[in-house]
Amino acid sequence: MKDTIYNSIAQLGTRIKNYGYLLANPTYSKVRRGRGCADLYRLLNQDWFPRNKIQLVLDVGANEGQFIRTSLALMPKVPIYAFEPNPASVQKLQMSNWDGGKVKIFSVALGSKAVRLPLNISKFSPASSLLQPSSKLSSEFPETEIEATVDVKIERLDTLIQAIGVEQGYFLLKIDVQGFELEVLEGAIGIFDQVAVIVCEVNIATLYEKQCSFESIVAFLRHYQYNLIDISNPIRSHITHELMYLDLAFIKNELST
Repeated sequence: MKDTIYNSIAQLGTRIKNYGYLLANPTYSKVRRGRGCADLYRLLNQDWFPRNKIQLVLDVGANEGQFIRTSLALMPKVPIYAFEPNPASVQKLQMSNWDGGKVKIFSVALGSKAVRLPLNISKFSPASSLLQPSSKLSSEFPETEIEATVDVKIERLDTLIQAIGVEQGYFLLKIDVQGFELEVLEGAIGIFDQVAVIVCEVNIATLYEKQCSFESIVAFLRHYQYNLIDISNPIRSHITHELMYLDLAFIKNELST
């Protein structure tokens, strides 16, 4: 009986807290209604995030535009370069009516070198990856079954940005590439002088074969003078309750307060 009362009070407290957050942040409800990234909105909607300094958002692994919606809610005047190799997702991105034409879509995957690799396309498109899924992924998330494989072009992010000729200014780099994050970061070293903040989804459990680790990403970015400043609420296994994955937020040391 006591446990039931406690749980009811805890749930009521959470609802009141969430309602208060909605009242304090009106654009949050827009993100939730529009299938944006609610967790990333909360992660970036903090005092540490220098949103007034960000002049360009680089959305690596844009999928169907979930983070684009989040970024436009947080920073409506900041343009976005979205990178996505899945042809079906690219088509949806191109068909979307993005606010004021602020979004440019690049049909390409990003990595440490220019090559071609097979992309494993999942029935649940956000789980598509350049890596092979593990048995743990399929057992935890049956909807992630691979339904097709397509050959895609890989480019370095720094090479692309330098070729485009982006003006000087600070970038927000968001990465969500299902275990391929370190490859993307290694291909972005040439623009790290302009990347102020990095938001990166990282797997804690082994969900893809040869995926990079939490420790390797933190060590790599620490070497390049980035400080791990915040994390999102982690996703846990519905079977064992162990950590599955979470988002990490890094800020350039010179901008830390």
